[in-house]
Amino acid sequence: MAKKITIQLIGADDDKKDVRLSDFIEQLKNIKRALRETELALSNQAIIDYKIVGLRRNSPSEVDLEPIGFAEQPPPPQEHISRVVSHFTAELKLIKTKGELLARPDLERLHAFQEIGHQPDNRIAAVKIRAGKTAVTIDDKFKQRLETIVGPDELAYGTISGMLEAVNFHNTNRFTLYPPLGPKKISGTFTQERRPKVKEAIGNFVTAVGLLKYKEWSPFPHGIIAEDIDIHEPESELPTLSQLRGVFAGSMGEMNSVEFIEHLRREDG
Repeated sequence: MAKKITIQLIGADDDKKDVRLSDFIEQLKNIKRALRETELALSNQAIIDYKIVGLRRNSPSEVDLEPIGFAEQPPPPQEHISRVVSHFTAELKLIKTKGELLARPDLERLHAFQEIGHQPDNRIAAVKIRAGKTAVTIDDKFKQRLETIVGPDELAYGTISGMLEAVNFHNTNRFTLYPPLGPKKISGTFTQERRPKVKEAIGNFVTAVGLLKYKEWSPFPHGIIAEDIDIHEPESELPTLSQLRGVFAGSMGEMNSVEFIEHLRREDG
């Protein structure tokens, strides 16, 4: 199949279908992100970059992308490139025609798809994407089908632990948590009074408490409305086993370990 990806950007009618510069740049970034998330869904690695090999302004504008390798890295296998490109366009088309996915649901990939095309803050009417014989138009019908797939959030009170490594204080109170197991990351929000605690928590392993956000199709939360954040002590500050030796000396009196456990059981009874 052809490796080239053709993207047609259609602007608003009152702009004569021309595209604003900021929207043009943002849409190409969003499409590249969606391609990257597709590649990660297929192989757990992103080794494909893209270069512009064609650019036409005919109202609507068209851009041709060619998949390539990153600089100073071996070129990706052609089979890998073909698989990613064909899967990308085929999945977009399947979403629009049947409201289904080719790969397992992943919120990062689905959110990347949602960012393609019209948004409340842009003047894009539609985006057409073509690779080989497969073409799809990202329009209102596509958006509605994708919204159904993503589904609403389900809330449950609980906790989630991980490294707190990203915070956004600009007109918002948001942080990103990276758990050691389960989801790749958790997006969190917090109240204004928690700002000092969140600032202190940056770069630390923490446990966030609050309302966890789930999707019906995922066993793991993707977000949390945090009520509080507990900062764990760094491992370097925790006592070693040798330092704990003797801490409980004398607590058993003259009893051996077996007698001490039996004594505790009798007290519990």
